[in-house]
Amino acid sequence: MSEDRSKQESSRILSWIINLSGVLVFVVILYLGGVEAWRQIARADGRYLVAAFLLTLLWNVVAAYRWALIAGQVSAEAKACPFRYYLTYHMIGMLTGQVVPISVGMLGARPVALNLSRGVSLKRAALSVFLDKLFDLIQALLLVIPVALFLVGWISLPLALGLMAATTVVGLVATGWKYEQALRWLARISSRLANVLSRLPVIERRLLRRLPQQIGRLATESFVPNPLALRVFALTVVMYALLSARLFYIAQALRLDIPWYLLAMGACVTQLTLIFSVTPGSLGFLEGGWAAVLGLAGLSSGQIVFFLIGRRAFVLVFTLINTLLAFAWIRESPARLFRAVLAASRQPARNAGTAEFAEEPEGAESVGPGGADAAAGR
Repeated sequence: MSEDRSKQESSRILSWIINLSGVLVFVVILYLGGVEAWRQIARADGRYLVAAFLLTLLWNVVAAYRWALIAGQVSAEAKACPFRYYLTYHMIGMLTGQVVPISVGMLGARPVALNLSRGVSLKRAALSVFLDKLFDLIQALLLVIPVALFLVGWISLPLALGLMAATTVVGLVATGWKYEQALRWLARISSRLANVLSRLPVIERRLLRRLPQQIGRLATESFVPNPLALRVFALTVVMYALLSARLFYIAQALRLDIPWYLLAMGACVTQLTLIFSVTPGSLGFLEGGWAAVLGLAGLSSGQIVFFLIGRRAFVLVFTLINTLLAFAWIRESPARLFRAVLAASRQPARNAGTAEFAEEPEGAESVGPGGADAAAGR
């Protein structure tokens, strides 16, 4: 018992060190930017900011629609849920992910919210989010090799862009043809890897304890058929284009001369850094990814620092506004719905005795669209 307690204490200390390191990296970036960075943000071109905001709103709509397609397939037996609730629950995950680790934000809040919305077991809700984010990972892995080869100077820009386009087309064709078979093969490998990672310090607390079993289920049942997978991957490509365009308009608003192709390449690299992010709001991890890409491309430290501070500031504001708009669409109080999500997320943990996802207790009352207020007020 004392040995287990000692391991938990060591893991907790290491977790604090990593979190503080991420925060420290961002503090250093703020210090390097100084007052001038905030002046540049305050003098940002409003026209480009409006364009970036609209692209952010459109990106969130497409992302929520992609998740709705997958969730509808994973939880086919559950009651129907209007799209506006998927958008709202997606924004809950996006907003909380700005201030907490991604495992708590996107991968924690969204499954609980789906459980409230449709009465789906948390296992299947978590699986829908896992499959949703898997397509982001696939897209990033397809693009990262030509991006890396260009950044280190081994290939030219036209060849890099051509390879990025070619790998995307190959990904679309392969997804529509062999997605289910490839997923089963990948699930077998990932399950073994997840078993190893779940035993590492810090990572153990970030990964769901039942993640290996969740992945292992995909080896026997894909949940997403090939035609639907093709549609979802096509939406992922659209999301990637929207994300790259948003970053370009943010850079233009800050009057930074950063080529559009570098921002598209940086979006690919930072998508991969998010997978390993364990700090609140991915502090330090996102900034490190962007600094590596822009630094290898030869941008000055001033340009990099101004972009990092401005990108985080504007994305936080855009996400907050998008979340409020989503709540206005469903005409429910954000405070009450957040309390309902938090109450539901604590309940399964008490029933299971661990932090892992568990099935809903028998007879538990689910909260459907429009019923979150009642749940929060009980």
